[in-house]
Amino acid sequence: MKAGNRQNLEYIFNPRAVAVIGASQGDDFAQALMRTKIRDNLFLVNPKHKELLGKNCYASILDIEDAIDYAIIAVPASAVPKVLGECIRKGVKAAHVFSAGFSETGLEERKRLEDEVKETVKGKIRLIGPNCMGIYCPKSGLSFSADASTEEGTVGIISQSGTFAELFASTGKMRNIKLSKAISYGNAIDLDCPDFLEYLAQDPETEVIALYMEGTRNGRRLKSELGKAARKKPVVVLKGGITRHGSRAASSHTGSLAGSAETWSALFRQTGVLQVDNYDELVDTVLALTCSPLPSGKGVSIITHSGGFSVIETDLCVKAGLEVPQFGEQTIRELRKIVPTAGTGVGNPLDAWPIYYDMPGMPGTLSDAIRIIALDKNIHSLVLHFDELRYLKRALGEALDDHLKNLINVMINGCEYARDTIGKPVMICVSVDAYSEDEEDRRYHLMAKKAFESKRFPVYPSLNASTKALFNLYRYGRRFRDQ
Repeated sequence: MKAGNRQNLEYIFNPRAVAVIGASQGDDFAQALMRTKIRDNLFLVNPKHKELLGKNCYASILDIEDAIDYAIIAVPASAVPKVLGECIRKGVKAAHVFSAGFSETGLEERKRLEDEVKETVKGKIRLIGPNCMGIYCPKSGLSFSADASTEEGTVGIISQSGTFAELFASTGKMRNIKLSKAISYGNAIDLDCPDFLEYLAQDPETEVIALYMEGTRNGRRLKSELGKAARKKPVVVLKGGITRHGSRAASSHTGSLAGSAETWSALFRQTGVLQVDNYDELVDTVLALTCSPLPSGKGVSIITHSGGFSVIETDLCVKAGLEVPQFGEQTIRELRKIVPTAGTGVGNPLDAWPIYYDMPGMPGTLSDAIRIIALDKNIHSLVLHFDELRYLKRALGEALDDHLKNLINVMINGCEYARDTIGKPVMICVSVDAYSEDEEDRRYHLMAKKAFESKRFPVYPSLNASTKALFNLYRYGRRFRDQ
C-alpha cells in the first residue's frame, strides 16, 4: 500500500478527533464512543440540540474549532451530499456514512443520489459506505456498539454487512476471540474490500483476517489483494449470495453483483484463502487459528467417555476429511498400564471412562493418557470431549464441585503438554444438552468452558463444530507442507 493511501486509512482507524453528525439521545454511535478512550476527543453535531450526553452539541461540523480526522454521518440520505461538502471544507480526512437509502434500494433516483455522493467525495476525502456500521478499533476507541469489548486482540474482520460485523464482535466476546479491527463497508462507493484487505495484511496488530462479502466492484484488484494477504496471514472468507436467491438478496442489500458460486470458489482456491460455508464455521475456524498450532497431518485422536459417542465422533472426523488411525503399539502398551480393562477400550477413540472421570484408585489420570497419546507419531491432533456429568452427579453428590475443578485441571495439564510441549493442536468440545433444563449442568459446563478458554484452548459447543474447525486448521497448514 502506498504511504499516502495507508496514512489516509490510519486516520480512519486511529483518528485524533471524531465527530458524530446527526447525533441524538438514543444514537448508538455516540453512546458507544462515550464508553471508550476517544470520548475526550469526541464532538457531537445536531442543530436540534445544544447539549447531548453531557457534551456540547454543535449545529454544524464547521462550528467546531478543533481539527477533525474522522466523521460519522447519520443523517437522512438526501442530506448526505451537503454534510459531506461541509466535512470537506472542514478538512476532515475520512468519513463513514451510516445512512442507508442509496443504490441498494434499486430505485433510480437513489442510484443518482449515490452517484452524487461519489462525485462529491472524489479525490477530496476517503469514504466508508454508505449503508454500513463503519469501524470498530479497540486500540483507538472507535466502536459501533455500546456492548462491544474494549479489549485489544489479533483478529480483523472485514464485512460488507453491518449486522454481520456487529454480530462477529459480540460473538467474539462470548467465544474468547479478541478483535484488532472490525470493518463494515456497505455499498463501497469509495473504499472497498480490497483497500481494507491491503491495510490489514500489513497491520502488525492483525494476525488473522475474517471476511464476509457479497460482491465486489473490482474483481481483478480483489483477487490481487486476497492473494497478497493470504501469503502473509490466514484469511477466512464467507461468501454471501452463492445461490440464485441469495444473489438476489445481496443485490437488494448492498447493491452488489454476487456472481456464480463456482467462479468465487475458484477465486478463493487460487488466492489461498479458506472458504467456509456458514457463519458458525467462520467463527469456529478463526478461533482455531488464533490459539492452536497447525497439525502436521490428518491423524486425530478422540478422547471421550462413551463407546457410543466414540463411534459418532469417528464418523464426524472422517466425513470432515480427517482420519482416526490406530494407535501405535507403544501407545497401546502404555495406555494398558493405566486404563482398567473392564468396560473400556484402549484404542482410538479412547473410551476410558474410569480415568476420564478421575475416580479414586486408578493407576493413572486422563492427563497421563493425553501425554501418552500426544507422543504417538500417527496422531497429529486431539479432540477432547467434556460431557455427561450425570454419572459424577450420582456418584459424588455435593462433592462434585471440588472434584470437577480438580478434573478440569487434570485435563488442562495434559492438554497443555500436547499443545505446548509436543506442538499438537487440541480441540475441546464442551457440549450442553439443548433440551436440558438443569441449570446446575449448565453451570458445570460453563465452568469447564471458561477454564479451558483461560488457557487459550479453542472450545466448541458440538463435536461437529470441533471437527470442522480442526479440518480447516489442517487445510491451512497443508498449504505450507505442499510448497
